[in-house]
Amino acid sequence: MVESKNRIFSMSIISMQVGQRTFNVDSNKGYDLSIPYRFKRESLTAFGFSPATLQTVENKYFVGDTRQNGSCNVEQYTLIPHCHGTHTECVGHIVDEEITIVDILKEVWIPALILTVKLEQGRVCSDRYVSGIADNDQIISKEQLSRSLDKFSDQNFLQALIIRTLPNDTSKTTRHYSYAPYFSNEAMEIIANQPIQHLLVDIPSVDCMDDQGKLSNHRLFWGLKAGRHHLGQQIASSKTITELIFVADDIKDGYYLLNLQISPFKADAAPSRPIVFPELVL
Repeated sequence: MVESKNRIFSMSIISMQVGQRTFNVDSNKGYDLSIPYRFKRESLTAFGFSPATLQTVENKYFVGDTRQNGSCNVEQYTLIPHCHGTHTECVGHIVDEEITIVDILKEVWIPALILTVKLEQGRVCSDRYVSGIADNDQIISKEQLSRSLDKFSDQNFLQALIIRTLPNDTSKTTRHYSYAPYFSNEAMEIIANQPIQHLLVDIPSVDCMDDQGKLSNHRLFWGLKAGRHHLGQQIASSKTITELIFVADDIKDGYYLLNLQISPFKADAAPSRPIVFPELVL
């Protein structure tokens, strides 16, 4: 409990040793980076799929709607985590083996770095992408990513990298994506060669939405060879990718603690709620 001249308020302080630094946060003061799954309003969708839907559960004995004199509200949800909101995925997304996100993601508090990266037009980008870069494509390039990364030197906070792309506006939370920015292969190689275990982005996919099914950036991040859909003797990567987040403009670039919450789906991906906590000055 902290007392001030005009009021009394409570704090829940969490201290974490990150390298040689003690990082304190107030667990009551986090920023939610998730985009909700909306079922009755204008909703987000990607890859040409219809928005998520819900319907009232009903049979001859029961109606799950209090507005229809039901005893309670019970609804059935139809959604695609990869398309309809913030979600976190694991290597099970691209291999034959049944590897689930609930088994992969174990950390509770993760040191994280938030970066803002300016998108680069395909016509001026000198990077490569396995299926080619069109003039009108918007790219997270090696140059722009490196420029942002170079501003921060503490590698201990690179357990998670959270990327906000520019331009940035709230339309990202309700878009119907048929096209979206993506990483160049060189930019993803930089990320794969860093100690980054969790990558969070405000786009539908780290790959081009139409890349002929190669998913080259997913493969680079998870350490899989091109075209390979089985692990064989290779140990499954413990890294995760979270897509379709939204980082509001008032959240500054810098170091945070990340609490990456997921729905307990036994699946390759699940709806998620990443919350970041800034450093608390005591």
